[in-house]
Amino acid sequence: MIWLLANRYVLVAIALVAATSGLWAYGKYQYHIGYQAAENVRHVADLESFKSESLRLQGLSQNLELQLTALREAQPKIIERFNRVIIEKPLPADCVIDSDRLRELNAAISTANTSQSGKSLPGGR
Repeated sequence: MIWLLANRYVLVAIALVAATSGLWAYGKYQYHIGYQAAENVRHVADLESFKSESLRLQGLSQNLELQLTALREAQPKIIERFNRVIIEKPLPADCVIDSDRLRELNAAISTANTSQSGKSLPGGR
């Protein structure tokens, strides 16, 4: 009888250990599933951040390209205007800049400054 009673306690202990091990394994499995789901959400958030940053950079590059195109179009006009003033009114022998030439230079500098969106040229006012 004692042997049956001892076997019963051993069987109950084995059942409790098996149940505890099963619950622990199930908890670990659920933890890993939750961890993987959180990692997936983080990866998706990183991809969304990358997408929004790439769209922002694309917009900036398009804006830069538009500004460069405007500069390319404005630069020949400024050079032609400056050359026209040089041909029409060459510098005197004593190299003194007259008021008209100075006005044309200042106009060319201010045009170049406005076409560069706030970036001033050296010597620009």
